Amino acid sequence: MKAKLILLIVSFSVLFFGCLKEMPDKELTVSIESEDPIKNLQKLTPDEFKSNVLILGVPPLNVLRKDFSPALLDSLIFVLKKFNPSLICIDGISPKEIEAFQHLDDYHSKLVSSLAPKEIKLAELVRKKYKISYSKAADEVDSLLKKDYSQISFDDRLELIKNLIAAYDIYSASLQWSYFTKEEKSRAEIEPSIKDELENLVNSNDENSSIGIRLARQLKIQKIYPINDYSDKFYLDKISDKLYEEMLISEVYLNSRKDVLDFQTDRTLKEGLAKKNLLPFFKHINSLDYLINSSNKNWGIYYKMFLDSGLDRTRVALWEMKCLRIAANIREISSFYPGKNVLVIIDVSAKPFLEEYLSSMGDVIVSSLDKIN
Repeated sequence: MKAKLILLIVSFSVLFFGCLKEMPDKELTVSIESEDPIKNLQKLTPDEFKSNVLILGVPPLNVLRKDFSPALLDSLIFVLKKFNPSLICIDGISPKEIEAFQHLDDYHSKLVSSLAPKEIKLAELVRKKYKISYSKAADEVDSLLKKDYSQISFDDRLELIKNLIAAYDIYSASLQWSYFTKEEKSRAEIEPSIKDELENLVNSNDENSSIGIRLARQLKIQKIYPINDYSDKFYLDKISDKLYEEMLISEVYLNSRKDVLDFQTDRTLKEGLAKKNLLPFFKHINSLDYLINSSNKNWGIYYKMFLDSGLDRTRVALWEMKCLRIAANIREISSFYPGKNVLVIIDVSAKPFLEEYLSSMGDVIVSSLDKIN
């Protein structure tokens, strides 16, 4: 009996490895070269089959105000088009979080009202007029988006816009609105106030519109995904006053404030504005040198103060929690785009954390702006 069992195991092993030899096109290997189980899993998928994620760190562009013009971003958009993302994620509160926070408790209801007043206002207006619920709107959006861009009729797009607004997704609604001709916008049966809001959002200079909507429109993408997370706010409001009090008497913190100016970044921005080209500025703030210096200045301080309360470590832990949840949102959405290019437009302070978390996943490659040819 024992001899038969040994023979069976040997036979199975021979057959198993024989099967692997029959699949050279997938380059499947089971060689264990590392003691890290995740790295071993990463080796099972060839790079060309992995999802390629580009984290574009951005500043709040709306601070430029009168200095802003779409031409400033022409070169950046050109490079991002070459990256050719199938999925674009933007720095906004997710519709699911808006819906959840409104029904969680008084604190979160007030919080989301301050974070997404426009989304909530427009959603309530559309829901009341067309008798649409959040869940029904979300289902209708999923159904309509099964059609390709070229298959969506005027009526389909109008329904899509209404349901996107009812589901708090005003950026995707604005994207769909931008696909209408001037004549179609005129005859679209939507409240004039909603038309104005959609038009304003399409032409806004914030990064979600000036980069996200603009790029999505050029690539004929149907939807963009807000992926920011605000669940850390509940805890931050509890600790912020005491944390700040302790930081103000910390010599480590006070000394760090003497070196807060970044002359190189300021100079690069001014040069980009003068030349009407912000691509060098974006490459600078997405560079490794900038991210190292910025992270050390902004977050390294919390590891050096050793406050008696421990709230310095709490603060950085909550930041990591936030970034982990953003990474999870990106992973959740991108899971339906395996092997595709994914662009994430997010505040530059989150970029190094997201890249670290996403690069540890089984079939994800993190790309960089300066390597796009």
